[in-house]
Amino acid sequence: QRFDERALQAIQLDDRALFLQPWHARLLAVLTPEAVATQPARAELRRRAEVWEGRASPEAVSYRLVREFRQAVLRRAFGPIFAPCVEAMPDFDSRRLHLEPALQALLRERPLHLLEARYASWDDLLAAAADDTAAALAALGSDPAAATWGTRNRAAIRHPLSAGLPFVGRWLDLPADPLPGDSDLPRFQSPANGASERLVVAPGREAEGILQVPGGQSGHPLSPYYQAGHAAWVRGEPSPFLPGKTRHTLTLAP
Repeated sequence: QRFDERALQAIQLDDRALFLQPWHARLLAVLTPEAVATQPARAELRRRAEVWEGRASPEAVSYRLVREFRQAVLRRAFGPIFAPCVEAMPDFDSRRLHLEPALQALLRERPLHLLEARYASWDDLLAAAADDTAAALAALGSDPAAATWGTRNRAAIRHPLSAGLPFVGRWLDLPADPLPGDSDLPRFQSPANGASERLVVAPGREAEGILQVPGGQSGHPLSPYYQAGHAAWVRGEPSPFLPGKTRHTLTLAP
């Protein structure tokens, strides 16, 4: 009923994986004891995905695997359906479409005429998508940290000149921090996209206002303010909206 600055900022930082929670249950329903009994890759997938963190947090493993599973189902379910579109228009990209309601309808009603001929049933398609996910997990190697969401979802905030300076460009970029959040969450963050600022302020309450920015106002890499505010932006720590005490003055003279 009532919101203050901290509560509104919490909405911007919401990384709860409510959207993928039903998909977690669906993946576990595919990976039954019978399905994993003679399939070591499936058994490993079940073991790593079983504990649901419930958030797109950097340390989350099951979130990343469930997300991969859903993407695999999308590819296998809609690939044949959209094949004529791709043939007619090579630049057609189904990822621009909101396909979740249609996908849920397919999995609920299971129409055989929309199922690719290589599958005997929709359960076979789901099992194949789980195998895709198990293969992706195996490709990450034995290091448990390699399968975390933060390993995949790292910031890629580049200086405009870094691409043109291959030997020193990496020193111009901001750190490749593991990021919480995802495209289907209020805390929308991916390597190349995200909140350019988070702002919560009300007229007359500027002292309680919050402002977070991913980098400082200075574009000079040697400036002490080049990365100002970056760490607070990554961690979601509230930064004051109002400036602090004056520490430097720049005078422009003719």
